[in-house]
Amino acid sequence: MPLVVYGTSQSRAMRTLWMLEELGIDFEHKAIDFRTDTMAPEFRAINPNGRIPTVVTEQGEVLWESMAINLTLAKRFASELAPANAHEEALATQWSFWVMAEVEKDLLESLFCALGFMGREQNADKAAKYAARLDRPFKVIDAQLSEREWLVADRFTVADLNVASLFPWAKMAGIDLAPHAALARWVDRCLARPAFERARLRS
Repeated sequence: MPLVVYGTSQSRAMRTLWMLEELGIDFEHKAIDFRTDTMAPEFRAINPNGRIPTVVTEQGEVLWESMAINLTLAKRFASELAPANAHEEALATQWSFWVMAEVEKDLLESLFCALGFMGREQNADKAAKYAARLDRPFKVIDAQLSEREWLVADRFTVADLNVASLFPWAKMAGIDLAPHAALARWVDRCLARPAFERARLRS
């Protein structure tokens, strides 16, 4: 049985689909909708939180939380995306937690207000307010990338993938990354990867 990933490319499952495409391993994709299918008893038996992505390994082990899934997959399959040593591993974990804590909430609120989605009224002023809050964390990562091509190593790693996976939402929200030039160049490099495009085209 191949590894199974539950979730759609229009959700946080995108980053796990991207990781699996980067790894080039055989997997089964169950494109379930987070607004409806995750309420089904059969899915809640797999993940009682009712969240996607959820992964079931070839051995029947269940994994939740997209960042943890990706860090585990990179290490398990010993790919170039995996940290090469303990320090890189610590930094990959650090940046994965950082982007969730410092970026994701305001980025999603800006997107939802810009589009009038997930119960928010379409409101350009509110979208701009949330986008403005991102200037501080964007300065942090821009400084990190100002003298290096990738976040934690001399190559694209799981850290880059996990963090970059949020930035398609910035584009959808119309957030201008131009004031953070190093960040903008890095985002373009990450999202130009063929594996990202393959994942994006999944349902």
